[in-house]
Amino acid sequence: MSTATRRRLRDELNIETSLEFVYKFSYQAEFGSTGSENELCHVYLGSSNDAVVPNEHEISAIRFVAANSLLREFDSTPEQFTPWFKMEWLALAEEHRDALSSYCDI
Repeated sequence: MSTATRRRLRDELNIETSLEFVYKFSYQAEFGSTGSENELCHVYLGSSNDAVVPNEHEISAIRFVAANSLLREFDSTPEQFTPWFKMEWLALAEEHRDALSSYCDI
């Protein structure tokens, strides 16, 4: 899995860094009329000072946001986020807070 995660970082964001496996989860979720997902996800954390250059064939846009600001956005505008991202982030913030806090203020 570590080889695949490093490859995806290079392919999607054009960065290289060490990653820490945190947990895995599976989900099935509807996303309005857009579709649904049914996946097993492995969640890793890492940090890098490299400039992030998204692959336009994989990612349409990115933005950087502080962890606490993201939690506030979930409360104020939950419709902006996919159900699976909310599940993943809330699990990180609640169940894996110690791991997450070594990468950001939360």
